[in-house]
Amino acid sequence: CFSSSFFSLLFLPSKSSSTTPNSLIFQTQNARLYNDLFSSYRREMSPYNGHGMSNNSYPLTPVIISLQYARLIRVLEPELQHQDLVGILVDWRDPRLNWNPADYGGIDHIYVNRYIVWMPDSQGLPVSSDHTLNIRVNASGFLNTFVLYSSYYSCEFDVRRFPFDKQDCYYCFLLYNYDSKDEMTMVPKIAADPYIYDTSEWALGLHGHIYMESISPDFNMGLLFFNISLTRRPQFWIGLVITPTFVIGSLIIIGLFFGRGADLINNAVGLGLTSMMSMMVIVGILADAIAKSQYIPILGWYIIAEIIIITLAVFALLSSEVTYTYCSINL
Repeated sequence: CFSSSFFSLLFLPSKSSSTTPNSLIFQTQNARLYNDLFSSYRREMSPYNGHGMSNNSYPLTPVIISLQYARLIRVLEPELQHQDLVGILVDWRDPRLNWNPADYGGIDHIYVNRYIVWMPDSQGLPVSSDHTLNIRVNASGFLNTFVLYSSYYSCEFDVRRFPFDKQDCYYCFLLYNYDSKDEMTMVPKIAADPYIYDTSEWALGLHGHIYMESISPDFNMGLLFFNISLTRRPQFWIGLVITPTFVIGSLIIIGLFFGRGADLINNAVGLGLTSMMSMMVIVGILADAIAKSQYIPILGWYIIAEIIIITLAVFALLSSEVTYTYCSINL
């Protein structure tokens, strides 16, 4: 009796086995939607007309490129470059990819790999590598994704106010086939609250954009510039260069004029030469740290002024000592 009851319970249909889980329903509908969308889809072909043929089946579509993320990795002043990670949110429309969510269990969007769908081309300049995350495809045919560029950007550094300088630079992107003949229009912008990360020496700022729709009548290419600023934080140079050199120079001058003894002249010359060598070391540090320029920076003029003052002090002390010795002998 026990065995018959046991086997009857064992082979009773369970309630869970007769009910299809929601996850399985979703996977089935998602796979069916994917097959319907991409069975005849060609990602190599743009959905937009670029040959002057009349096509009014869909309106001029905006391609939105929004700067969302900027991270300054390092500044290479001698090479006139700065390395950055730049994150761009790209929104566009592909009229081949739309469906009625009611026909697919209420699915109103899916995520696909970057290499599954067609995507407008963009390239960071001058040297960059990009990484595209998965692309979200909405039922309305609008797509969006996040593209992260790692690039070295060129910048003309103006070091005349070093170390209190501010550099105006830019992020540059080369864009292909964005004009009315291709039924696309470019809409660049900067996010309302972008994520900005800079370094301990440089503060990074974003200041608008400039879009050149066509750089040449022979090539359907445009340039997009995001204007940025690199503002140097001068605390390092003030604390470790300007202040120590000022203190050392002041002590040397005080020692020159208030010293006594038979070796005063030798000590003055020795202190002068030592200070000159110290200043030359600082000049060497500056030469390795900043870009070569036809202008002398503020800190360079400061070092030159200290060298001149110490040199004049040594000459003044030597002249006074020679005059005092001459007057003592002849008078």
